[in-house]
Amino acid sequence: MKKLELNKMDVQEMSKTEMLNTEGGSLLGGVVDLLNGLFGGVNTLLTNVVGTLNKLLGPLINIGIGPL
Repeated sequence: MKKLELNKMDVQEMSKTEMLNTEGGSLLGGVVDLLNGLFGGVNTLLTNVVGTLNKLLGPLINIGIGPL
């Protein structure tokens, strides 16, 4: 089998560190991004639930029928 000479085709070599930091960062950065997305989604969900409960229960509390 022939050895492919990539340098002749203008392909540059990268070290292991360069490969980890290319296109999105390191593994730890990926995990942090995943957790940020997850907690951001939970935060949005809870914000929507609380907003909806305020709209539903707010008028009842103001007239003295609600739980508070």
